[in-house]
Amino acid sequence: MSKVNSNPIDTGDKNKSNKGNKMVVWPLIVGIVIVGFSVLLLSLRVIVPSFILILTGISLVIYWIYINRKKNDITDRRNDVICTCAICGHTQSSTCVREKCICCLVAKGDRIVGHTNNSLQ
Repeated sequence: MSKVNSNPIDTGDKNKSNKGNKMVVWPLIVGIVIVGFSVLLLSLRVIVPSFILILTGISLVIYWIYINRKKNDITDRRNDVICTCAICGHTQSSTCVREKCICCLVAKGDRIVGHTNNSLQ
């Protein structure tokens, strides 16, 4: 039996839509490793360098939190645009992007790059 695709517009490649959703994890991993190494140095009674390394590791973890919050704010702001298109009648741009309404999407080649509320398109 063949698999029936419920969405006829879907291209079948799920990885294309997840490329922009990658999370930066290197500051978190490096920060945890540095804090672990500094705790090891602290147990060996190397006081001053271990405190410097602990502060560096903690600052990397805080930087990771900052990057992820900033990225989430940008994606939330991009998806929260109200669609005022008189043709499709959707209330949010995320619905237009999901259903690929040609009347209010901005495309570059075969990729959707944005949403516009301009009814004169």
